[in-house]
Amino acid sequence: MYSQQIKIFVQVAEKGSLSKAAKDLFVTPASVMKQMNALEDRLNLKLIKRTNQGIELTPAGTYLYKAAKDFIRQSEKAVEKAKAIQQQTVKTIRLGSSFLNPGNLLIDLWNQISPDPSEYRIKMIPYSDDRQKILSVVSSLGEEMDFMIGVFGSRQMLSLSNFFELGSFRISIAVPRNHRLASKEMLELSDLYGERLLAVKEGDAFYIDPLREMLRTCHPQIQVEDTDYFYDLETFNTCEVTGSLLLTLECWEKVHPSLVTIPVNWDYKAPYGLLYAKNPTPEAAAFLESLKKALALSQNPDSFSSH
Repeated sequence: MYSQQIKIFVQVAEKGSLSKAAKDLFVTPASVMKQMNALEDRLNLKLIKRTNQGIELTPAGTYLYKAAKDFIRQSEKAVEKAKAIQQQTVKTIRLGSSFLNPGNLLIDLWNQISPDPSEYRIKMIPYSDDRQKILSVVSSLGEEMDFMIGVFGSRQMLSLSNFFELGSFRISIAVPRNHRLASKEMLELSDLYGERLLAVKEGDAFYIDPLREMLRTCHPQIQVEDTDYFYDLETFNTCEVTGSLLLTLECWEKVHPSLVTIPVNWDYKAPYGLLYAKNPTPEAAAFLESLKKALALSQNPDSFSSH
């Protein structure tokens, strides 16, 4: 709200020395002198004069220094007040984030499609992917977290919350880096014959059960074994330690450094999106509506005005 030259002038006036002011400003004395000369030329005023002890302010300089100090102080107060007002109007959304389901997926999407990304402040709330505790995390949505974003195809999870689908990820296979298949760019089902394939336990994940049924019926040469209803980091560790294959997602390709994620020549995908409470807070409900409208606008600008 005020020029850099005024800020430098105030610093020079308070230090009584070009070199001392330059040191505090992390610039050279010559640069400070150049700014002072430019300010005096611009204002057509003589503000400072050199003495054996440093510099002194002229009467005009003394008046301007006092006025500038007051202006800077009032400007800073005004900026702080404006920030406080903005904080009162900005709505906060609490977004869960974990190792397998990082919250940046939503933040990146919101920044891309929202007409005003600053309308909402997205606060990240960490949670654990622990398979023993994940259902309690989901059931508490609306208390400490408004949303979780990721692949949530569990019938148990969906019975405890609402789900808004944003897209899908391809279902892939993770293999240890020293495995015979690790160098392949694409896997055929025949490549998996004779292998032990770890997969989400049957009966809970609606997008996995059809895939498992297809493997059981058409490719019995693949040994499919249950893990649990939910993956956590230990699932990936087990795959690496035992040399097994793991049914995984393309978005998890960097979860474990000792595993390689490879696509398979099939059309199976897993939906990803937002989990939220059965009875969301007013702020969460408003954000979801804003997200839906922004998505509609980004996908079909001509139809948005009719909503």
